[in-house]
Amino acid sequence: MTEIRLPISITYETEGPVAIGDVIVALQAAEAIADDAVALLPSLIDGLQINGSSLNVRSLEQGSLREAFFLALLFTYQGALEEEVPPMIEDLFNITVSDQYDTLATLVFLIVIFYGAGLAIDVVKKAFSDSLPRAKFEELVKLLAAETGKPAADIRDIIEAKFQKPAAAKRVVRNAGKFFLPSHKGSNAPLKVDRDTISSEVVRQIPFDGSTDKENDFDRYKPYEAVELEIHAQDKDKSSTGWAAVARGISDKRLKVRVVEPVHPADIWQKDVVTADIVLVLKLTSDGYVPAEIQVTRLVEPGEN
Repeated sequence: MTEIRLPISITYETEGPVAIGDVIVALQAAEAIADDAVALLPSLIDGLQINGSSLNVRSLEQGSLREAFFLALLFTYQGALEEEVPPMIEDLFNITVSDQYDTLATLVFLIVIFYGAGLAIDVVKKAFSDSLPRAKFEELVKLLAAETGKPAADIRDIIEAKFQKPAAAKRVVRNAGKFFLPSHKGSNAPLKVDRDTISSEVVRQIPFDGSTDKENDFDRYKPYEAVELEIHAQDKDKSSTGWAAVARGISDKRLKVRVVEPVHPADIWQKDVVTADIVLVLKLTSDGYVPAEIQVTRLVEPGEN
């Protein structure tokens, strides 16, 4: 087994001092996020086996709050990788990921944060949201795909599987909010992770710590494109009640349909089948998450797909 220490630098560009309590909350969130990132690494880097890890504070400075960590990993390689270390793993160790991040560990750390932030926005809005944090998540996933050679879709599936259970989803949402607490209390101050600046506009969209702690069903929202819907019930005058459909290829169940602007009920009135971009709402039951509602967000014109 080998141990390495990977640096992670975080700077909250606040104008004034940060309360000790807020620093502690952010540090604890960073530690929990690092734990999730470490747990993901073996699935993202073929042949890597993590035997232990710890996030340690290297330095802590006030003014603009600057937290310098090192992530200690105790690892081994599997099989043939013991004889030949692939360049990707060398990149992880040798700090050659990109000009913005020091290591792949930092990149995965940020992916966990922005996955949680995007999920937090969905929880608050009770709908799938094309937010700036979700766009950042997608940007990071594409960069990780380019670095590791894994398809972006596979990386998304790995992350979704990691946080599929309600307890894990709530944890990552909660920690994302806590991580941004110093920025939120500093008038949505921007922050830097290594050399990547997270703008005030992005920070502003992330729910404030505690705003997702209220009792709720913690529904999940999955977008799909160009889905054929068999319309089973219609109501021309209403968009959120009176509609039901079966989403072919996704669920055999007849599900409630909600028509979301810019789509209007009249657009699909008296049609037996339509093709549409949808968001599938999944609700938690004793059997886990199950499809419960279809949100129709855009109609696909014939020949478009």
